[in-house]
Amino acid sequence: MYMAPPFLAYIAADRNNATLLKEVYEQCGLYRAVLKPPAVQNWQHIIGPQSADLGLWSTGNAWAAAGMTRVLATIIKAPVAKNADWRSGAIADLTTWIQEIVDGAMSQSTDNNLLRNYLNDTTGDGHGYGEISGTSMLAAVTYRMAVLSKATFGAKYIAWAEGVRKTMASHISSNGTAAPAVNPLNWGDTVPFTAGSPEGNNFVVLMYAAWRDCVKVGTCSK
Repeated sequence: MYMAPPFLAYIAADRNNATLLKEVYEQCGLYRAVLKPPAVQNWQHIIGPQSADLGLWSTGNAWAAAGMTRVLATIIKAPVAKNADWRSGAIADLTTWIQEIVDGAMSQSTDNNLLRNYLNDTTGDGHGYGEISGTSMLAAVTYRMAVLSKATFGAKYIAWAEGVRKTMASHISSNGTAAPAVNPLNWGDTVPFTAGSPEGNNFVVLMYAAWRDCVKVGTCSK
């Protein structure tokens, strides 16, 4: 969700291919149709016969929301979509789908003010520890959406992202390592990863970059 759909959306915009851009939006909806259980706002991780994981994995939800945010930004800004009859519906749908994921994450209990590796896992089975990867990426999404869709992502969302950003400061070591993270090579690992996750550190940078841009347009404050 974070890699293929945004890339295809950029290709569509670059090549003035409105049909492909619409298809990317529709593919996001098809992903959601498969991975989002009824009456649940967050997405399950993997559906299918191989490596099935029906849990609400924090980082997976962050990947999905961030990918759709990139697709949304492309549809909003791409000249090829400007007069498309499907544009307003796509913007509304993607905004709603992103909001669902963020709302679901915000509604869950936290561990040391961090989202849990599996968002709703409070069973004590080792999978519900707080971690920085999904937490910081979803905060990045929230900052980006506060710029892209101010009417939907208002004060309560910004306040949540600000809380994450301030919490994250206490989870970064003197050498710049953000921890604890989910093991980047094994999402099922019950031991929080503290050696330094490349993707986790990247997500923290994305969060700060999104906050910076939100400040620049006057939506967020320093």
